[in-house]
Amino acid sequence: MRTETRALRRLLVLGTGSAVALLVGSAPAFADNGPHVSTTNVGGTGVLLSKAGEGRCASCHRAHTAQSAYLLKAAGGVEGLCYSCHGDGGTGATTDVQSGIAYGGVVGALRGGGFANAAIDTAHASKDVSATPGTYGYLSSNQNIPVLTKPVTTTSAHIGGTGIMWGNGAISSTANAGKDMSTAKSGQLECTSCHNPHGNGQYRILNPVPVDSGFATITANTNNPVDTTTGVPSLNPVPGIFIKDTGNKVYTTTNYWISGDPAALADTGTTWTLGATTQTDPTPVIGLNSAHGTVTTADSFSANVAAWCTTCHTRYLAPSGSANGSSGDAIFTYRHRSDSVASRATGTTTNVGAYGPNCVTCHVAHGSNAAMPNSSVKFPDGTGPSADSRLLRADDRGVCVLCHSV
Repeated sequence: MRTETRALRRLLVLGTGSAVALLVGSAPAFADNGPHVSTTNVGGTGVLLSKAGEGRCASCHRAHTAQSAYLLKAAGGVEGLCYSCHGDGGTGATTDVQSGIAYGGVVGALRGGGFANAAIDTAHASKDVSATPGTYGYLSSNQNIPVLTKPVTTTSAHIGGTGIMWGNGAISSTANAGKDMSTAKSGQLECTSCHNPHGNGQYRILNPVPVDSGFATITANTNNPVDTTTGVPSLNPVPGIFIKDTGNKVYTTTNYWISGDPAALADTGTTWTLGATTQTDPTPVIGLNSAHGTVTTADSFSANVAAWCTTCHTRYLAPSGSANGSSGDAIFTYRHRSDSVASRATGTTTNVGAYGPNCVTCHVAHGSNAAMPNSSVKFPDGTGPSADSRLLRADDRGVCVLCHSV
């Protein structure tokens, strides 16, 4: 059975037509289980130790024969351990984040791409454009970024521990591109920088505060005195960004333009939401899920994902109007809006703020194979230019015209 699983993964026969519709993005993936389910919050007396340790401790650790620090059983540190299940040679999970595919009964391309390879058909991203202009110019619709039949090498990846955490830190009138992650081992980006391997009940077991992000709290919104889900008064600063977990885990997609999570749970009324305070203050705030001042419904993932991303990339969080309003920062001066509670789970205009931008509208989380031969630009610190794809979803900054008709 393990041999068959590896064969499925290596061949990656994603298929076309109705077969893909049946296989991709519809079946549940049974992740966030096994060693990734925490028992620390169970409480009570007489906890059965055989159950508390079952399928957990020894899945990742060895008491006397460990091959990496922190008593990890696999060589290669955290990355080596995670890839032993979630990598090209792994057999302990249905998700191969190394090559951006799923296997073992849930076949398809992972929504977050892959660290080493990805199956995003970036060269064939397309859309329809209205024949006549409307109030906001020619309208774009039916955007589609297909899936490759076989993953190819990534051109940017969100792992490795080298480079700069772009935009990290407060607004600065002197040039400061972000936090240098290359100078110390403790500062390198790893899987556990973003995910809690022991489980925490959060969406994709994300850490509410990524390791080494420097993020401390989010501010309160006085119009939202108490969060009805957690009972936490919003007047108190809250350490971290919380995204509700989903019961059905959908990791795959047939269209990389659909950046929302179709299984994400809805939030209504007073819930955790994001929002840059002002053009000069990138700090997320707690407030109502609202669009144009009206209380609305948005799924927890779309309402919070940009706030979570910008716990690291702080100065990338920008409210409406930031394209024409200076932040005062020497580098990140004028910025594209990124704080919308948009939901692109189905890609239809019936969603609240269906065309409002946030981080995952343009970028994937793990790695992209987009090519940039004709639009290389410098990094924020002025180095380059570089053909790095910046985790974008389409070739040559085509992601811009997926929304804008210019």
